[in-house]
Amino acid sequence: MSLRIFEARYLRMVRERAGRPDGFAMGMLVEGEAGGNVLNLATLVNIVDFDQLQDGLLGITVEGIELVRLSQMRTDADGLRWAQCEPVPIWVDGGANEDDGIKSALLRLLSEYPEIGALYPDAERRPLQWCLLRWLELLPIDAEAKAHILTRPSSEMAVSLIHSIIDRSDPS
Repeated sequence: MSLRIFEARYLRMVRERAGRPDGFAMGMLVEGEAGGNVLNLATLVNIVDFDQLQDGLLGITVEGIELVRLSQMRTDADGLRWAQCEPVPIWVDGGANEDDGIKSALLRLLSEYPEIGALYPDAERRPLQWCLLRWLELLPIDAEAKAHILTRPSSEMAVSLIHSIIDRSDPS
């Protein structure tokens, strides 16, 4: 994911976390919460590239490493948030068997929207679990619902949700 960094607190975060193996966590905001409360489930990311953008802002590219649960959250005076991160296994049952419908629908979507497709250059070689996670990133589902799906012991709920959408929109 490409990010434009312009707030002082995020510039400080990048300075402090760049090059570290534990990177930083990107949390999902709870909708409707005053002050933008963060869900206690996040993605641990590493900075894989950075550049000065044409408008003079810092651009960084991050890569997701793992799902983490946040605890002991605190907020600095400038608004930068800190937390302890513990890994959370995703779908401990090993995930569903390969599903050509889910994967081919994702590949069609990525080809129809090349700016999104460019973020995932090896999508055709990825397993079903990776495809399910990309669908959950892209679908406009609130953060709490995504967290519920991600923390289930099985990927069955994710498969059902995605099929309910793609089967209705593309019955072929």
